[in-house]
Amino acid sequence: MNSRVRALLASLSGRVLDVGGSAGTLHEELLKRIPGEKIVSLDIELIHVRTHQVLGDGQKMPFRNEAFQSILGGEVIEHVQNPRAFIRECWRVLEYNGVLALSTPNKKSWLNRLTHSYEMPLHVSLFDTEELRTLLDSEGFTIQKINFFPYTEESSDGTKNRWFFPVRKAIHQLLPHSLREEMVIVARKMPKESI
Repeated sequence: MNSRVRALLASLSGRVLDVGGSAGTLHEELLKRIPGEKIVSLDIELIHVRTHQVLGDGQKMPFRNEAFQSILGGEVIEHVQNPRAFIRECWRVLEYNGVLALSTPNKKSWLNRLTHSYEMPLHVSLFDTEELRTLLDSEGFTIQKINFFPYTEESSDGTKNRWFFPVRKAIHQLLPHSLREEMVIVARKMPKESI
C-alpha cells in the first residue's frame, strides 16, 4: 500500500461509505482495514460487483441522515458536476464528528500544467487546495489534515505512461506543497450553526 492510500484510509472507522467504490483498487485496500459488513459502496455504475454495493449518485445519496461514521471519496470529486451538492450530501449522511477523506488532483500542480494529465473529459471539477478548503469550510467541515502525494499507478488504473511515475516521484519532492500533484484531505463534520 502506498503512502497516499495509507493517508487516505488511516482516519476511517465505524460504518464506512465508499463513494465511487466500484472502480479502481482503493476499495480492496479499504477491505483490508475495515470489515466488509461495515462498508457500503456507492457508485453511478457497477464496474466491479462487490458486497453492499448501492447504485446511486453522490449528489443525491439514497441514505438516511447520519447513517455513516466515515466517508471515503478517493478520486471522486473531480468527476462530480456539482461538487457543492456532493459535499452537502456527505455532511448530511455523516454522523456528527464523522470523517470525510478525499483525494483529488491539485489543479495547480506544476506537473499537471506541464503534461495536461488531469485535463480529460471526465474531470469536470478540478480544485486547488484553497478552493477545496473553502468549499469544505462553507459546508460544515473542519479540515484535520492536508497531505500531498505524487501521481502513482494506483491513482490511474490502466495508464499508458508507467515509465513516467518514477520521474514524477522525484520531481514531487522538489516542489512546494501548492504545486504538488495529489491532495489528500481529511475533514470532520461540525454542526453547521458553528460555521
